Amino acid sequence: MERGHATVRSPRDIAQSEGREVATTEVLISDANDLFQQLTDMRVWLDDHRYEPSTFKHIHLDLGMMIRVSFKFDEEAEAFAQKFGGSTTLDINRAIDRLRS
Repeated sequence: MERGHATVRSPRDIAQSEGREVATTEVLISDANDLFQQLTDMRVWLDDHRYEPSTFKHIHLDLGMMIRVSFKFDEEAEAFAQKFGGSTTLDINRAIDRLRS
């Protein structure tokens, strides 16, 4: 008897297959001295709210560190952006839609 292989799909793949986008939040941390504390605050906040980001990346920029966090649910991305002073891909998409109207 042959065993079937399970297909592992990322939350992004699942969301896209269901016809919805994964919401991504970007937060700029410009003070390098505050980086560790900010990242700790983010992790604690995520744990307290029981949010499980699908990705959590950092990008080094001249202006500081860009933290890019993707969520399966829009509400989680928006709450994270509001808490940490970031913006979401949802914000960008809404702005584009307004320009097209």
